[in-house]
Amino acid sequence: MAPTTENVWDAAIAFDKKRKEAQVLHGQAETTLLVIGSKSVGKSTLIHKFLERQEAAKSTLALEYTFGRKTNQSLIKDVSHIWELGGGTLFSKLLETPLAPSKLESVRVVVMVDLADPSQLWFTLESLITAVLSHIQISLKSAKGKEMDLGDKLKALSDPHIDGEHPDIAKNMEPEKKKIICRAMRFFAHYHGATLQFYTSKDSGSVKKARDLLSQLAFGTEPNKGVSQDYNKPLIIPAWSDSFAAIINEDTANMDMMKHHFTTHYPQSVNEGTALPDDPAKDPNFREPEIDQLRSQKDEDLERYRKDIEKRAKQMGDEF
Repeated sequence: MAPTTENVWDAAIAFDKKRKEAQVLHGQAETTLLVIGSKSVGKSTLIHKFLERQEAAKSTLALEYTFGRKTNQSLIKDVSHIWELGGGTLFSKLLETPLAPSKLESVRVVVMVDLADPSQLWFTLESLITAVLSHIQISLKSAKGKEMDLGDKLKALSDPHIDGEHPDIAKNMEPEKKKIICRAMRFFAHYHGATLQFYTSKDSGSVKKARDLLSQLAFGTEPNKGVSQDYNKPLIIPAWSDSFAAIINEDTANMDMMKHHFTTHYPQSVNEGTALPDDPAKDPNFREPEIDQLRSQKDEDLERYRKDIEKRAKQMGDEF
């Protein structure tokens, strides 16, 4: 049975209190915030609003790094390393950088999806969360992960910090369609132990709540105590405060059944813009020396770019 909302808040406040006490003893705290989701959904814009940057956000081509700092009670600046994955589901391989073993203990994941485009909603959520979990498992099984005993340490992490569903709110949608989408989002979030929060950059109140959520994840500030399960309003549901009984009138979860129900109403559109096809460059039946050489060069460029981003992030981290 899921805990009550009151117990969830009590647990969150207690967790934050312990974090702050440890912070006083150990000084600077560092976290890793990973923001992924639908293409052109506003991830960069939200990050800029969170960091209070005035310049216009630019489109993220692959994987971008930035950071935020906040002075703690010891007058030391805590640091949050912020990674944004662009391109929707196309570049999920690059997640190996922000989900490296050295970062797993402090990583928080925010997934943003576009509710106005339900034809890619389930596919995007399923693909990205599967990719995140896959990279986490790879890190856990790596030599570095075993050396750090990450398997046992991650079990103690608070679930709301593992996955944050943070979709953009869809307006002017028929009530029944909105209900189907909201129910699916609640189910998906509760199934993965995630906080669910709807957001639109066009509403100042919504932006503030989104910034509060990112601040909680990045710096451990106290969580916003607002809760909304009304489908006619933006949903705000803390992790583990929901229940399958409240969502689907059943106590047990069946992800396949929910997926079938949602995709029956909204068939998923998987095309060149949402997923990469099988790589013909690795098929001996499609060998083209000149094209293969160009492809190999581009792959090397991408790998150099990934390593450069990781190197710059490490250098910035060392400066703090």
